[in-house]
Amino acid sequence: MTHQDYLTNMSDDMELRGLSERTMTVYAGAVSLYLRYCEEKGCRMGETSFRQFLLDTLHSGKTSKTTCNLYNSAIRFFLEVTLGQDINYARTARFRREYHYPEVFTVEEIKRFISAIDDIKYRAVFLNIYGSGLRASEIGNLRVSDVESSNMRLLIRQGKRKKDRYTILSNAGLLALREYWKAYRPKSEQGYLFPGKHDGHLGVSGVEIAFRKYYKLSGLTKNATVHTLRHSFATHLLENGADPLYIKDLLGHTTMSTTSVYLHIANMPIYKTVSPLDEVLSNG
Repeated sequence: MTHQDYLTNMSDDMELRGLSERTMTVYAGAVSLYLRYCEEKGCRMGETSFRQFLLDTLHSGKTSKTTCNLYNSAIRFFLEVTLGQDINYARTARFRREYHYPEVFTVEEIKRFISAIDDIKYRAVFLNIYGSGLRASEIGNLRVSDVESSNMRLLIRQGKRKKDRYTILSNAGLLALREYWKAYRPKSEQGYLFPGKHDGHLGVSGVEIAFRKYYKLSGLTKNATVHTLRHSFATHLLENGADPLYIKDLLGHTTMSTTSVYLHIANMPIYKTVSPLDEVLSNG
């Protein structure tokens, strides 16, 4: 079989399991690297070459542990599902995840970023990503019928883990959508609110490119991505007194543990507690 034959078979397996298009693309890229590696090294596809590929990739110093974990998941799927092999997880374990608190914008930084956007379309995109806590993929997937202005909410269809959910629609976000609609009159057979240049809808890469453009124009210097707007949405809601369970549902998190990270980074009343050291010295 050729490399393309293997990738085609794996694509069928991923489609049958309902993996997202983005995941399928990433997995295909990782397995392509592995297939090329096996060909160059003259080794068989299996647990031994899988393990050595991960080690060589890590030792090259060009790939992060996070990316190695992604390769691990992709190649494991290929070997176990597509080729039907039994892989020993203990010998090909994933790297322990290094967790860091997410970057979050202040309210003033949000204002600076929004002020830098000079395009009506992308102003509507980014106002609603922040104002409703959306992922980059979710703003592109929005359909006209998903905007419920009478209830001031957005229907997010098949978000992460293939779940539907509702989230809030801000007044500013709605006004931006109306301005965009009036100026662009977007046409999409599928009813997408933000159609793509060709068929389909605005893609994640298009959102990311626009974010980097306007972020640079804003003059902000944090290590931020589109997802930083979603993190900021959750953090600012907490700081304004919203119930964490409410925020969990708006974000579409499966467990409260995922949402709880914002309790640690938000400027909550607990961080305004007076240290006992200050009490001791002030009484001295």
